[in-house]
Amino acid sequence: MVSLTSQYALRAVLYLATVGGGPVVAEAISKNTGVPKGYLHKILRRLGKAGILDAQRGVGGGYVLSHDPAEISVCQVLKAIEPQQPDFSFDPCKTDDGMSMPDAVGKLIRSAQSHIEQIFTETSIKDLLNDGTDILPAQIPA
Repeated sequence: MVSLTSQYALRAVLYLATVGGGPVVAEAISKNTGVPKGYLHKILRRLGKAGILDAQRGVGGGYVLSHDPAEISVCQVLKAIEPQQPDFSFDPCKTDDGMSMPDAVGKLIRSAQSHIEQIFTETSIKDLLNDGTDILPAQIPA
């Protein structure tokens, strides 16, 4: 459900939230999150366009979060990377052959989708940091 690109974006944002304060260069983000550096630049640009982080150029430059981690939701990060990805409004009840699932199954799937979107929207980056889980690269599931 959450693409590898989105997982990489969450790793980068979580890392920036843990170091806090000054700018962090892409090389350090890549090294500490396990996100390939070349791919990371694409992700950082998208996060910047979405207003999640700021890029500071020049000596001492790098990337910083634009807002407090408590103000950035998981859903914002996901939508910044793949605007169509976290759209839970698609119709999962239509099959490739044009047949429909029973109404009860469709209702269950739509309910689950709604709950997932709500959880992603209500969960902040700070919430993820405060859950007691170590987010070092070796601990982040690939």
